[in-house]
Amino acid sequence: FRSLKALWPEHIHQPNLSASNNMERLSALLLLLWQGCSGFEVLVVGPPRTGTQSMDTALRTLGLTTLHTGVHMEVRQTLCNYLYANGSLQAALDVISGYDSAMDEPLHLLYEEVMQAYPQSKFVLMTAEPETWYESYLQLYEESKDPVPGFVRNTDGMPPLEAAFHKISRMAIKRSLRGKGPLHIWEQCNAARYWGCEFEDPVRRQYPEVKARCMDGLNRHMARVQQVIPADRLLVFNFSDGWPPLANFLNKTIPDEEFPYTDHFTSHGMSLLQKNFLVQDR
Repeated sequence: FRSLKALWPEHIHQPNLSASNNMERLSALLLLLWQGCSGFEVLVVGPPRTGTQSMDTALRTLGLTTLHTGVHMEVRQTLCNYLYANGSLQAALDVISGYDSAMDEPLHLLYEEVMQAYPQSKFVLMTAEPETWYESYLQLYEESKDPVPGFVRNTDGMPPLEAAFHKISRMAIKRSLRGKGPLHIWEQCNAARYWGCEFEDPVRRQYPEVKARCMDGLNRHMARVQQVIPADRLLVFNFSDGWPPLANFLNKTIPDEEFPYTDHFTSHGMSLLQKNFLVQDR
């Protein structure tokens, strides 16, 4: 309850504060208490392409309700606004309200906030070999229509029809974000751009310096998660271990079925991503 002490370090009634200030702090205290006792249980802190879809399926099999932001991309803008545009923390936390677990970007970057807001919550970090992770991201984009519509900024040198297609796609994304935040903020917290990755660019993603910078971001994230989250609240999970570590960590019964391996995005290219994002406001 360190977050509660920080909010109200001595006692509830502080005579030197006005009644309105006391009421504001009491309201915030009650909100934190409600969050700490609510049903949110697990934040997956592994980034995309480390098995978040398989973990989503596994957690649902264990009986948890899940939010995967790669499927529900409409919630990402609120999270992006908090991370990169001085948006509301409470609005970001409201995204996971009502779920038992959540995962995928940029939620995996909010582990400190979730750790404070939900003192009983736990965290799962999937092991990831940087080279394999990078290749998985490349596969995702190379199986898609390449370059991905809407994410190409410079169309100089493209055939006129292709350039027009990308410009129209970008306009559609901007329209879907209207009232939610600028496009550059949305882009900043997708496809690991926050680590300097450039997967959307079919040329630059092959540059050794871009790859090295990107993988360094992954390594720093993996290390910091294990430094910041207490060991008793963090499971470093290897998919080869199957159900026992995960089920035991969450105090669930071990399912009598094979551990799931799910990857809808590489199976269908980027069509699911584009569909979920571009039609969300229709």
